[in-house]
Amino acid sequence: MNRLQTRADLTDLADRYGHLLDDRDWHGITSCFTRNGRLKFKGGEVVGRDQLDAFYRAQLPKNEFTFHYRHSHVITIIDEERATGVVSAHAEHGRDGTCVLAAVRYYDDYAKEDGVWRIACREIRSRYCLGWLDMAGDFHEGAHSPLMRDTGAHTEGTSPS
Repeated sequence: MNRLQTRADLTDLADRYGHLLDDRDWHGITSCFTRNGRLKFKGGEVVGRDQLDAFYRAQLPKNEFTFHYRHSHVITIIDEERATGVVSAHAEHGRDGTCVLAAVRYYDDYAKEDGVWRIACREIRSRYCLGWLDMAGDFHEGAHSPLMRDTGAHTEGTSPS
């Protein structure tokens, strides 16, 4: 097994996911997941590409735009077909004329499917999610903007990103 290639492939997967979210590429987003891939967030879970597609199509258009960027990716390779990872990232959400900034961590299980690394399970945890103006007065871990309440996942301290 080429561990460097595996790390490069998984890092590319993490970066590609963010780009596909921002581009609203529904097929691309769901193809990042295995056929039975799971997305978990506090208060909910979606399983399988059809449910993932419906979830992203319902959640992402609530934002005028998004911009996701990965900061770090800690990868643990289990074997040639399985790995885990923690992705630390920020996501900007254009919402009602302001920018809402979210600090997120994705806790991932990866699996090779059809010779390609994909996300088997992604759990999203949000550190905070606040509009620019809210940051000055209410910036603390767990703080969430009222602008994001209708996304479901944000209400419970997670990001649909």
